Amino acid sequence: MNCSMKTSIRILFVTVVLMLAAGCQKPFEKHYDLAVDSNAYTLPYTGDTFPLYVYCSGAWTAEFDAEVSWIRIEEGTEKGQGNGVVRITYKDNDDALRQVNLVLRSGEFTQTVALEQKYNSTHMVVE
Repeated sequence: MNCSMKTSIRILFVTVVLMLAAGCQKPFEKHYDLAVDSNAYTLPYTGDTFPLYVYCSGAWTAEFDAEVSWIRIEEGTEKGQGNGVVRITYKDNDDALRQVNLVLRSGEFTQTVALEQKYNSTHMVVE
């Protein structure tokens, strides 16, 4: 065997070994106990819907810490399994600053997300 043939065989051998080693590795998976993008949001005074992203490797639930009429969780998004989205719908606000906490739970883990809604001060009536 000449030198270039030995080099080619070595390169082929190393390539095969690297391919086999790469195929045996377990794919990387991110594990989340329970997480959100932010623990506080300020909502504009105009009503709308916004998504709150939940990162969790298990089952989770979401609920408000108080009964309020100006905000709600869209049906079907108040619980999930794995990563998901809580869709929150809120009404226009012409009165005063509004606040409520969204509490997420997964097993022993809890995340609280403070939600605050601004108000439209141009509609205030001064007597």
